[in-house]
Amino acid sequence: MKKTFLIIATLLMFGSTMFAQDLDLGVKVGYQTPNLSYQKADIKSGFQNHLTFGLFGRVELGMLYVQPEVLYFKTQNIFSLDATNISTGLLPEENVTFTLNEANLQVPILIGGKYDIGLATLRIQAGPTANFTLASTTLFDKTFSLTGNDGETITIDENEEAFNTKAIAWGMQAGIGADFLGKITLDINYNFGLSKVFGGLNNTNLGNYFDFSNVDNTKQSLFMVTLGYKFL
Repeated sequence: MKKTFLIIATLLMFGSTMFAQDLDLGVKVGYQTPNLSYQKADIKSGFQNHLTFGLFGRVELGMLYVQPEVLYFKTQNIFSLDATNISTGLLPEENVTFTLNEANLQVPILIGGKYDIGLATLRIQAGPTANFTLASTTLFDKTFSLTGNDGETITIDENEEAFNTKAIAWGMQAGIGADFLGKITLDINYNFGLSKVFGGLNNTNLGNYFDFSNVDNTKQSLFMVTLGYKFL
């Protein structure tokens, strides 16, 4: 599945010259953020912590276009999981917290429409996206404490290697964009996570104490702001 999706995106981006006369290729750079902000400090933090860059292609067919992209980004997310305690005689803390650091290769394939207003070309777009995990580390306290009814604290040891993230996470992307001077592009998209990030949490040592099967808030949904330049 991963190879098929990458092949399709590559063919759309670099093989479209054989079928379309109006093809654009370019580079883009930007950042991802859970909340849009115009504050300089927030934008600086986005570039420092969630830098995103890569290539994009665009095949234009009248007022419509197809835009595949291949983007690399790193991200850090903190998940607070309200898992159900399944152990008897133990009162868990309010939640279980994981800090996930990942390096990803994101491949969106966007379909959109455009409208020329003279000084700029406005765009609206949407399409599926796949995040391929290149590297992943889940930070977690090596000891997690549960308090029993008698006040005694029980310590659970857990290895961070046990927390496996899925190799591919599916999503949808939708947003708006604008082109300036025929070469410069600005895109603001929102990524809707459709897949849970973690797989097999119930198979870890913590799975002996908590039921993670109904936890669904590990889906990653982020805004992405990018500035691009079309070199072809």
